[in-house]
Amino acid sequence: MIKLQCPWLREQVRLTGTVLGLTVLGLCLSGSVGSPSPLAAKMVINVFVATVAGSTAIKKKQQEVVGFLEANRIDFEQKDIACNDDNRQWMRENVPGEKKPENGIPLPPQIFNEELYCGDFESFFDAKEGNEIFVFLGLTPLPSKKDMEVPSDLQNGEVPAEDSTVEEEEEGEQ
Repeated sequence: MIKLQCPWLREQVRLTGTVLGLTVLGLCLSGSVGSPSPLAAKMVINVFVATVAGSTAIKKKQQEVVGFLEANRIDFEQKDIACNDDNRQWMRENVPGEKKPENGIPLPPQIFNEELYCGDFESFFDAKEGNEIFVFLGLTPLPSKKDMEVPSDLQNGEVPAEDSTVEEEEEGEQ
């Protein structure tokens, strides 16, 4: 058994197989050693925030979005619009017209998957409450830790024993 650190899951995963055909429970590596998996090319979530926000309501909304993404191990980048004019301009140009307020200037946080607009805080909140956050972000849901567990006491090729005994099977045949 080989253990590697999986950057996507931020924890160790077990690898089984040969040098030329490593598999990782369907995660991290596929094919040969070092070949990228489909998960390695996942999209980057960009959260546009203002590090210098005059409104406590905006600060709380930003903290809620960032905290939720961190708690759920969703990779993202914070883009500061207060200190970076390019980020501010890009965000303002890429928020769809129907999502802009009456004054035409969208307020942070604004969420994008690469260049695809996901939504503002209200849309994020609705998706979170509806348990549809991965759909909202345009991501594939993370596998649960339970789905990734492999019985550690089984060796390669072994199958867990069944509950019935040989005597019970012989009685059933008669």
